[in-house]
Amino acid sequence: MKQLLQSACLLLAGITFGWWLRDSGDKQLAGSIPAETSINQVSAPSPATVAGLPINVETDALQLPGSTTPPNAERFHQLLMQQKFDLALAYYEQALLIDDGYQQLLRPALEGYLQTCLEHCSHEAIIDLVNLWLGAYYQDIPVMLLLAESQRLQGSPEEAASTLQIAATYALQGGQQEEVRSAVQRLVKFTDEALSRQQSWIELLGFYEFLATIDLGTPTFQLRQAQLYQLVDEPQRSHELLVELRNNDNGLSSQWTAALDQQLAKSAIEPSADQLPSHAIPVTRHRDHFLVASSVNRGDQLNLIIDTGASITTLTRDSFSRVVHSGFEYRGSRLFNTANGLTQGEVYRVTSISVGETRIDDLDIAVLDYESSEGVDGLLGMNVLRNFRFEIDQDKELLYLRPRPGSDSQDGYQQSSRIK
Repeated sequence: MKQLLQSACLLLAGITFGWWLRDSGDKQLAGSIPAETSINQVSAPSPATVAGLPINVETDALQLPGSTTPPNAERFHQLLMQQKFDLALAYYEQALLIDDGYQQLLRPALEGYLQTCLEHCSHEAIIDLVNLWLGAYYQDIPVMLLLAESQRLQGSPEEAASTLQIAATYALQGGQQEEVRSAVQRLVKFTDEALSRQQSWIELLGFYEFLATIDLGTPTFQLRQAQLYQLVDEPQRSHELLVELRNNDNGLSSQWTAALDQQLAKSAIEPSADQLPSHAIPVTRHRDHFLVASSVNRGDQLNLIIDTGASITTLTRDSFSRVVHSGFEYRGSRLFNTANGLTQGEVYRVTSISVGETRIDDLDIAVLDYESSEGVDGLLGMNVLRNFRFEIDQDKELLYLRPRPGSDSQDGYQQSSRIK
């Protein structure tokens, strides 16, 4: 009996000691990555297997905090390549829960994937990933710059400029500010060269006017804008802008002063008779803005806010659901800069947009899911307004429109082709 009791005690002690060793080994493995070790020096297991067993990528991505397997850039890249963007974001966030230093390991995979996507992925895939990513990390400057490049390649320079304007707002460090400025310069250079080759002066002028509206204008951009006013036969606007530039000139650059003086000599002081507005369209005051009656494809009336800060004419989803969709061609989804930040919406090419007696043929509109005030159907953006010399008389509540040179007639204008 005594011998049997001793055997039972030894068996119990063995089991207890075995469990203690197991716990000790797990703790040692979990803490096997020293805090001072560089993330790039961590030796991670193959993304194909763990302990000889196949990985379920979706399950493994969501179990990082409790796993002894360190985060792996290849596994993160695999999720991106499979376009499982929600899981990739979850993998990234949970990696940072372990150690913020893992950002140095995973960020190159994200930026490398987006860079590759500019040439090899659909624009919708980029939009889906960037929209999800910026929803979590809205101040991510490198991702914004890649989004702007994608928008430029898609022939949407105003949307690219809007994205860069947001990036400029969040670029608080010197290096980031320089990156944004360089991106703006590249965008302007490319857009100017492309539209100049096409002699699309009205579209190019509208682009520079839009830059000024969203506070991305520079004196150099304004000088180019003044030159374009001359090209589209608006010498008075050219002269006024040049005088403003000359008054702000500090005289530190003789070359800049000479360029201003040379352009001023070409500008007129008084407007010619044919520069006066030809159409007077009633508008309605709406808080700090004005509403104007418009129509898409000559359909029912829509009340649109005149917004020079909107790159594209926009309808709310509710208003879009109430219009007849004949003549709408779906063009894809994009990200747009709104008062609430970046918002994903759909783009449609429409047959025409009419404002009063004027009509613009063959252009894009955006449909966004946002709430608007009662009686407001959307925004009349710069892709319409840039085709006119326009002015709002706030006292008389009238919008004056005169088609810029290049229109087929006073009641129609064929929009120039987009940048390819």
